[in-house]
Amino acid sequence: MLRRVFITGSNSGIGFELAKQYIRRGDDVALFDKQFSDITKQTLCSLAHSNQYIEFFATHICDIEGLQIQVNNAIAAIGKPELAIYCDRSDEITNSDHALALRNVATVISPELAMNSHLALMVPVTNKAQVSPEPSVLILAKELRQTFKPNKIKLSLMCFNKAHNASENAADTAKQIVKSLDKQKRMVILGLQSKLTYVMSHYLPNWVMDSVMDRLIKQQLIRTTR
Repeated sequence: MLRRVFITGSNSGIGFELAKQYIRRGDDVALFDKQFSDITKQTLCSLAHSNQYIEFFATHICDIEGLQIQVNNAIAAIGKPELAIYCDRSDEITNSDHALALRNVATVISPELAMNSHLALMVPVTNKAQVSPEPSVLILAKELRQTFKPNKIKLSLMCFNKAHNASENAADTAKQIVKSLDKQKRMVILGLQSKLTYVMSHYLPNWVMDSVMDRLIKQQLIRTTR
């Protein structure tokens, strides 16, 4: 089944590899990043069929006004997204910038998601020993789940640790993400920082993972108030 897919951070790295995956499937794809190199455009466009839409939109996702304009342009070009993926793992981006970018993407994209569509957010974890994101991210995820529930919109968190960037293969990670999103997993652990949580995220039903996410929120809030 072909879809309309929006992907941020798609000039390089995992975002670029995700774009390749969905373009090869035949999906119409709108790509967002601060800028796009000629090599990126040529490589991705060469994978597309003649009747397939591949559109590039340069914007900084921490600039919500610029992002809104480009998302509107993308909708005009290919239609509203059925799958939207926030993906930006740059080491230059701090956790606070990630939180702002996540909030911006959620604010701009969420109203455009139709029934049974899907929003996936790649989020950094708090430290090497944990797989849970920052408290603000978990709270945002809970808010979105509650907002999306009436329209059966899916929400996935893809948790990663920056310390594992150098050792991970972007193409393999993109394949893992696509496979997990196809299964509509609520939480995707990128890398085996916690084997137990990784297994849980892949094999437990989503209603169980919802309770896990709620418990993580409570634990993180307790830590921040101590």
